[in-house]
Amino acid sequence: MVVIPRQVCRDINHAFSYEWIVRNSRGDYAAASIGGALTRRQHGLLVSAPASSDKPHVMFAKFDEEIEVERQTFKLGTNEYQSNVVNPDGFLFLQQVTLEGALATFEYESARFQLTKHIWMEPERARTFVHYQLSEQSAPAQLTLVPMCDYRAADALTQGNESWHFGVETLSNGFVVTAHDTATPYRVLSYKPMTFTPLDLWYWRFQLRRDANASTDAFVPGLMRTTLSPGAAITLMITTDADVAAYPDAELGMAAARAFDNTLSETAVETFKPVLYASA
Repeated sequence: MVVIPRQVCRDINHAFSYEWIVRNSRGDYAAASIGGALTRRQHGLLVSAPASSDKPHVMFAKFDEEIEVERQTFKLGTNEYQSNVVNPDGFLFLQQVTLEGALATFEYESARFQLTKHIWMEPERARTFVHYQLSEQSAPAQLTLVPMCDYRAADALTQGNESWHFGVETLSNGFVVTAHDTATPYRVLSYKPMTFTPLDLWYWRFQLRRDANASTDAFVPGLMRTTLSPGAAITLMITTDADVAAYPDAELGMAAARAFDNTLSETAVETFKPVLYASA
């Protein structure tokens, strides 16, 4: 296990330069900076090659999280926009980041809450799981997720425009995203009831500081919200698979991810450098 402590997580230079990556066994992956910001064009929460291409595509970029506790809202996401504007700065709530096998864990904390986020992939499938758990000691909280959607080759950039509206089909437990007519659809699913508020807007000009400060955009189809009682948890899945009716066993999934060999090839290490486990 690699452990990145609080003093490193909350240093802005380290929060943006250290990176994590988790993989499955067929070349798909999820990756970002430890602080949560997208800092290179290869970053995304689901990066997978669609059936129409042999190139990895950033399908889904990230979630930004907000947690409301006792009428106070804490923004846990981190973004850097051109030119050098950081908003929000959720990395300042990071207590610790760990990587064990192919399980990445992020612990957020303030005086009012403790929230743990786990991220892993299912072997052999284009499925990324994100699991949130509120500690027993926390007050009840409302969790809001801002899903940031994309669809591009991992070596390209997205230039959004107001006439480009991703197709969004609402499901009972999430939604299906189709970026354009020839794009592979992907699903964002929740295994606990969440409300979905449509938005249909773009977030503009993310600054990719490890990519010569290149700029990319992301589409936000809406907001996802749920209430968590102390000790409660919620699991989400982002996937290109259509056959996903079964409820995932988060504990089994995390155990399998811990045991997975997450070692990167020399080429991948050069791309994701410094990666979390190689640089701590």
